Amino acid sequence: MDVKAEAERLMREFRTCTPQKIFSHVEETKRGMGFILLMLENPDREIVAGDISEEMNVSTARVAALLKKMEQNGLITRENSDSDARRTVVKITPKGKETILEKRAEFLKKTELLIEKVGISDLEEFIRISRKIRDVLDE
Repeated sequence: MDVKAEAERLMREFRTCTPQKIFSHVEETKRGMGFILLMLENPDREIVAGDISEEMNVSTARVAALLKKMEQNGLITRENSDSDARRTVVKITPKGKETILEKRAEFLKKTELLIEKVGISDLEEFIRISRKIRDVLDE
């Protein structure tokens, strides 16, 4: 087998199925407001903007812009820390919690549709293979 030729064929196949488009809603959630809301939903400690930046692996400027927009939309508040007044803690609001519940229900509905249309065994196989690919690419 000519590995280079197979690799080129697979690259063409990846472009036709555009996996990044398939999972664009998941990636946006991870990089955006939904990820922050999930992080704030049940915190085990006080969370500051730097924690969010580190967890998301994005710049503090990106996080600051997201937090500003989220605060304007009533999804979060920023308050002084109880333990250190110099720190600004990010907290989820009731509207933010409601938004998370709505997003979770929407994602659950999409997942149910995938199970119906693709089948659980194919989805489990896809997840298994995706993890294997991720592990190889992480090496």
